[in-house]
Amino acid sequence: MILTRKFHQIIHLNKGRFMTKISVRKFTSLILAIVLILSFAGCSAHFTEEGLKTVTATVMGEDYHTSVAENYKSVMKSGLYELLLDEKNCAIALKDTTGSIWYSMPTVSNSVGSVLSVQVTDGSKRFYLNSQDNAVALGTASCSTSENGLNITYNLQDKANGPAVKFPVTLNITLQDGVLIASVDTSKIDTSYTIISIDILPTFGAVAEPQAGDFILVPDGPGAMIDLATAGNSEYTLDTYGTDPQKTDKNPHPSIFGAFGLKSGSSAFAGIVTDGDAISKINAKTDAVDTVYASFSYPTTENLEVSYKFISGSAATYASLASMCREQFIRDGMFSTRVVSADKSVPLNITVAADSSNKFENIEDMMSILKAKGINDINLRYDNVIKNFKVSSKYGNKKELDSLRDYLSSQGFGFFVTVNFFDSSTSNPEKLSNKIVSFSKRVSSYDFEGYAIGDVGTSLSSSHDFSRQDFAKNIFAQSISLSTNKNLMVDHGNLYAIKNASIVSCVPITTSYEESESYVAIPFAQMILRGAAEYTSPYLNSFDEDSYQKMLLRSLEFGAMPAFNLSFDDEDATYYENWSAKALEAYDLFEAAMKDIRGAKMTDHKKLANGLYLSEYNSGTYIYVNYTGETAFYNGLTINPYSYLRVN
Repeated sequence: MILTRKFHQIIHLNKGRFMTKISVRKFTSLILAIVLILSFAGCSAHFTEEGLKTVTATVMGEDYHTSVAENYKSVMKSGLYELLLDEKNCAIALKDTTGSIWYSMPTVSNSVGSVLSVQVTDGSKRFYLNSQDNAVALGTASCSTSENGLNITYNLQDKANGPAVKFPVTLNITLQDGVLIASVDTSKIDTSYTIISIDILPTFGAVAEPQAGDFILVPDGPGAMIDLATAGNSEYTLDTYGTDPQKTDKNPHPSIFGAFGLKSGSSAFAGIVTDGDAISKINAKTDAVDTVYASFSYPTTENLEVSYKFISGSAATYASLASMCREQFIRDGMFSTRVVSADKSVPLNITVAADSSNKFENIEDMMSILKAKGINDINLRYDNVIKNFKVSSKYGNKKELDSLRDYLSSQGFGFFVTVNFFDSSTSNPEKLSNKIVSFSKRVSSYDFEGYAIGDVGTSLSSSHDFSRQDFAKNIFAQSISLSTNKNLMVDHGNLYAIKNASIVSCVPITTSYEESESYVAIPFAQMILRGAAEYTSPYLNSFDEDSYQKMLLRSLEFGAMPAFNLSFDDEDATYYENWSAKALEAYDLFEAAMKDIRGAKMTDHKKLANGLYLSEYNSGTYIYVNYTGETAFYNGLTINPYSYLRVN
């Protein structure tokens, strides 16, 4: 069983790194946890049918899971990189001109290293299979060369439990322009089994003895850096684009794109899911070996692909990894080619929900009052105005709505009305397309400046006949028609939805897993987005009083435009008069700090000291943020408590 082999691995390594990472207390707790988990063997996050028996791989020997440098031979070269193959274990490695080698399996003795692993069910049993125990050790793996790399076929079998499973999977490895690409074509897989998940290169670059500065990068919220030198034993799973509302499994840890990274010593890589992203998860484990990888859930006929890019030396930072991800997304056509204007003022982004208090004429009054208070640039987002793809008359007549629109236009304010496209009737991509076309025709007479897409950038569904990938491709294509002669605002920032967005609303600035000394929020997403699309903070008045100032400063640190959720209702917690002073403070703060770098790229970000951070832009601008109650001093600079300093 997997739990048994992991326990064996831990004991095997206790003379090395293990005892330095886990205290005696934690070790005792681990044993108790193993006992408890074993008692629940057979439980599944995805499949909960009664009677489903779980069958795990029997460890066939640690040698099959361990990389030995002498066993790897050169297959091909591309640029500065060389692809290596261990024919005995059907494992791969990548070597660069500096001598750094990234192995697909750990170089220390272990029983978890593998090149590929799968979970399948035959209807009555759930099988955990891996390339090493269920193919290589059985002599049912084979390698062949291709034009740009390798094809490795693992004929996965479960001999220990009888001839219950024979499941061939081919992993395609290519090396092109220094980019390592690992892919699986699931259309060629035996469909008599139900595929639960496929893990591609789950232990690639595994770190057994981390050094100071080694880290794992995961796309949790804005992004999180896991400090491997201080991390305890933890597992993190992030659903690319969030969980599927149509599935029973719920994981409250979403990511807005499928990308990750790892730094070991003086080298680092960025892993990017370049196909099958909508059904992928990013997994990180800090244990006897530290790993990060992509897995794919419920694949149908999708091509699954992960691309790895590498960097060495002083440039091996998470900022550089973000830059490589950004380049890949641009290459794949996921970002708009337009340039964000750098010389505009920074608007305050306000969302108002239409209700009995927030009628058209009331909102016009609110905007004029905020203007009078000194807020001279606003993007107004108006929720609930559109019902069933029609402008609701509950909140005023067309004349009043036209008056609101004309006032906003006369002040140079942005105006976005919210529309949602997913509901129970959206059972296939064609229906989604028809809804978008119908909506555009129905509201054309109102001449709105822009639309705010409230759901498709936040949540991605599947249906009985169509996968999330099908819907993601359709949304990506249809966003073009929505953005024709219109500005487009998209919530949250799921990658498939943002190509034509002029504003990405409420990009996360906090992680879903708890932040700690070893799990630190960083602007990974923001460094990717900045300069390609503008983005706002989450609603600053959604944070409690103790967190407000920190989140205001973090929004500045992460380069986000400020956003508030306001109401005309004086009995509501979001009543605009109660928040107008803070809204003006935020507007003035961001206008002063970021006006002329609105379209600049964030090229670097780092922690300078406890509570002191630096964001660097390609314009040569440096933003220092001090979260502490004490004056901070750095390189002759003085940064006031709970404040920032801009240096050109």
